Amino acid sequence: MEPMYYTGLDVHKQKISYCVKDASGKLHSDGALPATRHDLDCWMKTCHSRGARRWKPRCSRAGSTIT
Repeated sequence: MEPMYYTGLDVHKQKISYCVKDASGKLHSDGALPATRHDLDCWMKTCHSRGARRWKPRCSRAGSTIT
């Protein structure tokens, strides 16, 4: 069974901050990228190439996350 990763996105007009953790809470990646469709698409492709096969949007009161 593949490990589960959780990705949090904090989206603003100028930039998108992100954080990727596993189910135990260990931080695997974090950073920021420009808030453009192109930059987000490129970042998503790098996540997919590292083994992320499914993206499931989930919403919470604090905002939305993609896991």
